[in-house]
Amino acid sequence: MNQIRKMMQLRIFLLFVLAVSLTVGCGASASPQSQSAEETVAASDDNGESASAGTEEAVSSEETDAVQEEGGAAQDDPQKTTPIIDFTLLDQYGTEHTLSEYKGKVVFLNFWATWCPPCRSEMPAIQKLYEEYSADADSEVVILGIAAPGLGSETDEEGIASFLQDNGYTYPVVMDPTAEVFYSYGITAYPTTFMIDKDSNVYGYVTGAISEDIMRSIIAETLEGRS
Repeated sequence: MNQIRKMMQLRIFLLFVLAVSLTVGCGASASPQSQSAEETVAASDDNGESASAGTEEAVSSEETDAVQEEGGAAQDDPQKTTPIIDFTLLDQYGTEHTLSEYKGKVVFLNFWATWCPPCRSEMPAIQKLYEEYSADADSEVVILGIAAPGLGSETDEEGIASFLQDNGYTYPVVMDPTAEVFYSYGITAYPTTFMIDKDSNVYGYVTGAISEDIMRSIIAETLEGRS
């Protein structure tokens, strides 16, 4: 876990989104029963904080100190890159996706859960982007969702696939049945979106639901690459 937390500190260009987005992400350990949508919004209004607050609470002070010590030097080097943590998983259609095989393209990788209201709020925009990019055979952008069946309050694979079908979402969502990828990427709040650059490096990440305009902006910035 320290490795991924250190990785997250290397290039956090997406942090500006946290100040722009008015929607708070769902805590990974939360459930629809433990926190209502109204409570979530109230917490946002009272604290003015994003879903990253939940992430910080989940990390002990000792772990935080260790990450700061390990990652301090890396933060001073904006050109430093961190390779992806690779995975091979099947989507709702049974199609296999290996993250590293998308090298040469930019990947919009969205971690989400069916029970999470902020996740649901941004999915129409993700679907719209998928339809646009998938219509272009030469597109340099891959839209990919990832869900963890059975993790916390999440339903099973069939339930996730049914949710997608019932709501008309056709973009690929890979299933992480062991939650190994979720743990490897340090996911503690939903939704969380990672941007993967053309060299299969992590360009940045953002927690909390974001608007279509911001999605387009972070995709464009990742396409342009590091300055």
